[in-house]
Amino acid sequence: MQTSKTYHRRTKKGSIIKVVRERYLRDDIHCGKESCEICVKVDEKYLPKKCCVYLQDESRVNLSKLCPQSHYVLPDLDVLLYQFDVLEDDAFGNNVIILKTVLNEVRDRNISVYAKLKEIENHRHFYVLVNEFHRDLFFERETDEKPNDYIDRLIRISIEWYRKHFQSPKVVLLTSTEQKKKQAKDAGLLCFTFAEYVESLKSSNAIIDKVAQIENAEINSQEAKFLYDEHLSLNVIQAGIKTGKYYQSKLMMNRFNNFEGYVHLILNNEDVRVLIKGRSNLNRAVHDDIVAVELLPESEWSVESDIIVDEEEVENEEVDEIVQVEKKVDVHAAKDEVSKKPTAKVVAIIKRNWRQYCGVLKLKSDKLMKSMIMTSHLFIPAEKRIPFIKIETRQYDVLKGQRIIVAIDSWPRDSKYPKGHYVRALGEIGDKDTENELLLIENDIPHLKFTTAVLNCLPSNPDTWRIPEEEYSKRLDLRDRCICSVDPPGCTDIDDALHCKEIGNGLFEVGVHIADVSYFVKPNTALDKEAASRGTTVYLVDNRIDMIPTVLSSNLCSLIEKKERLTFSVIWIMDAKTAEIKETKFAKSIIKSRAALTYAEAQLRIDSPNLNDDLTVNLRRLNSIAAKLKQKRLQNGALVLANFGELRFVEVESETHDNVMEIESKKLRDTNSMVEEFMLLANISVAEKIYNHFPEFAVLRRHPKPSASNLDELVKAAKAKGFEVSVSNGKELSESLDKAVDPQNAFYNLMLRMITVRCMRKAEYFCTGTLPKNEESLYHFGLAAPIYTHFTSPIRRYADLLVHRQLSHAIEASTIDPSLLSKDKLKKVCDNINTRHNNAQNANRASVELHTLLYIKKSGKALREDGYILYIFKNGIQIFIPRLAYCANYLFQNIKEWDFDDVNSTLFHSKTNCLLKRFDPVTVSLEIVDKSNEYNRGKEKIEVKIINPCIDFESDEQEIKRIKK
Repeated sequence: MQTSKTYHRRTKKGSIIKVVRERYLRDDIHCGKESCEICVKVDEKYLPKKCCVYLQDESRVNLSKLCPQSHYVLPDLDVLLYQFDVLEDDAFGNNVIILKTVLNEVRDRNISVYAKLKEIENHRHFYVLVNEFHRDLFFERETDEKPNDYIDRLIRISIEWYRKHFQSPKVVLLTSTEQKKKQAKDAGLLCFTFAEYVESLKSSNAIIDKVAQIENAEINSQEAKFLYDEHLSLNVIQAGIKTGKYYQSKLMMNRFNNFEGYVHLILNNEDVRVLIKGRSNLNRAVHDDIVAVELLPESEWSVESDIIVDEEEVENEEVDEIVQVEKKVDVHAAKDEVSKKPTAKVVAIIKRNWRQYCGVLKLKSDKLMKSMIMTSHLFIPAEKRIPFIKIETRQYDVLKGQRIIVAIDSWPRDSKYPKGHYVRALGEIGDKDTENELLLIENDIPHLKFTTAVLNCLPSNPDTWRIPEEEYSKRLDLRDRCICSVDPPGCTDIDDALHCKEIGNGLFEVGVHIADVSYFVKPNTALDKEAASRGTTVYLVDNRIDMIPTVLSSNLCSLIEKKERLTFSVIWIMDAKTAEIKETKFAKSIIKSRAALTYAEAQLRIDSPNLNDDLTVNLRRLNSIAAKLKQKRLQNGALVLANFGELRFVEVESETHDNVMEIESKKLRDTNSMVEEFMLLANISVAEKIYNHFPEFAVLRRHPKPSASNLDELVKAAKAKGFEVSVSNGKELSESLDKAVDPQNAFYNLMLRMITVRCMRKAEYFCTGTLPKNEESLYHFGLAAPIYTHFTSPIRRYADLLVHRQLSHAIEASTIDPSLLSKDKLKKVCDNINTRHNNAQNANRASVELHTLLYIKKSGKALREDGYILYIFKNGIQIFIPRLAYCANYLFQNIKEWDFDDVNSTLFHSKTNCLLKRFDPVTVSLEIVDKSNEYNRGKEKIEVKIINPCIDFESDEQEIKRIKK
């Protein structure tokens, strides 16, 4: 039977075309029941390997008290979208029918849930009924019928068909609301709400907490006490964005104050950071959500918060705490009108970017828990920028000492906090493995083992693998060059190497050779898809999570010394005296590294006057040219941003005691800069090449120029020490930072550069065809580079792999994959790798913080550390501790006793004449304290006490004496 549908649509170019869609309806589609005598099974030899398995005859017997007899369940759309955490749990049971129409809608609305459903459908007997091609089950959508109503109608038709098709097992409809349940009951169908069905399961205690609290649209608006404005509809928002009334952007929350966020908007052709202050103006938006905002009138513009919000203080105020906090923000706020910033409010959520969150339950008194049965609890996320989440759980006694995972389900207008559900426990609070798992999940780091499908893409015998003979004839043979790599100690994923050869006439041949990962990772393979998903290798203090399997990253792709390796080379002919580039060449190549050196080993060779072998001479030449390249970059306005070395936490063996954990700080040498300069040069050269060849599709990296207003905090910080910072352009900013040196404070310039980084937007990957065609769109502000990309680390960055493929085609070394000629596809890939890159950085910082805590804990005593006041707030200070590369917050016990001067960045305690200035040195005590019986984000935390200057009035006098002793 054939049906057809005809309609007209407008193309992107504006023309009208006629579209005819034909549908062939069949009568031989199997119902799914394994022993069905009416339906005919398809011969298994014609089925794909991952074909849906059939439904079992004896299904779910005595599983549910509501339906103890054998039955199948058929969930509606909302159940599939929002209740997957329950559906995937074995305790829920097998034999589930899913309509193809519903599954398609899940795919369109949430690709992540769709992928998870596809993963479990076979081993859990989830049968997909292809109703949309079934003669008895397909019906066209009626005029004015809403999409959800249409899907619900198809579900009811399908269940009625099943009832007539076979008598047993029964087919039970699981729906999300009482209203839909009533509609099904009125139609004579067996139906339960999902929550009541799960409640009836024998093993309900294991999964009832996982039931999502879906926002109820049936709330009586007259009875509800709304706390927030209603979000505008998508149609209104789209029209408003076109007229300039509304703006779309990603919401970023303040790390110090979760009642304040900001968005970046283009105003008057400038990238401006716009404030959003207060719970009502945030209007249920969560960190990372894509929101629509409306600028407030200039009379309602505000200043950035001058306080650190303490969650304990806020939550214990049972009055309207948002009013209390915002009043605190404005206490004594005699600020210049000039310091006020553009301020906006959220009017709609365009896209929720909710994920699963790690954290702990807020503790309640044992007396209270014994006096009544309480199932409603507050979950406190580890990420401070996420609001508390209200969940229902009957496992409080079990979970109160655990790190747990919770998902947000909804945020109704009448609820102070979003509502969510418990997903699973990670482990005991404070356990190292638990905390490591937490930081990986919290930063959305894929860390499962590589699948069999991925590993099947690798050479079958990596230990015996050799470069194929045909590659020698295709590639530039550079095995005779004196090539070496220079990396940190212990590095096994070596993806770059260098050489420098004198060729006469005052010229050098200089080469950067990068591992040719694209030879092993072919487009659209399982290996490629996994690498694209991971986006980057993640480096933690005690672990490395590879983007590609170790057999590639540490063996076949790694440029190991004395091993022949496939590479992609950038070779320049350069003037030996000026480092001017005379010629640039790109080539697929084969190299044989002479040595894999550490930065220290390379530096020792350069500095040793008695060493004059080829390798050492080449290193000296490379170092000399790199110095000239760096000088040119800095003259052009490149910024030297904060870099205080990488910390390594090392366990030192002891004969008399348990192993002692010590901190080593990575020393930066000239050889670090040498390698960096040639990597930067290679990236710029490649960027120019692929942009010329792919002006619409080149994958580049940009760093937007910050607006002057975004750098106000930097200007204020410099002024606190009497320095002027010019922010009109990168060159003047760089020169100003170089001049801002305090002879009395060795770390002042470093801290100023740290603040500079915080004032700027992050660099990002992009496809050239997705942005306006102007120089500003391509510019990398931090490097003062007109154009830039990443080419030099394909082992650990997927962006570099894309660039390798584009460069390979540009030099006619390979054909291009169609996906690299699609702006939409490239934009999606770039968005993902931007997110993964940021997540990896956050995970690294979290790992350092965790090991700092473990280091202090293992010392068994309070650590006395020197630090500097980095930020001053009305109610506290943030202290930078250089030795630990750690920033600690110290909150005052009595804010009313301190006078805050924002203009001069000082705090004054009049009773004792104690004056705290920004960037002043302080001595602090750091100690691990057990907070298990207090309001907190974990069992143990680092407690900060100030020893010098002496502020005994802020601490217990005996405690101060104990610390000093």
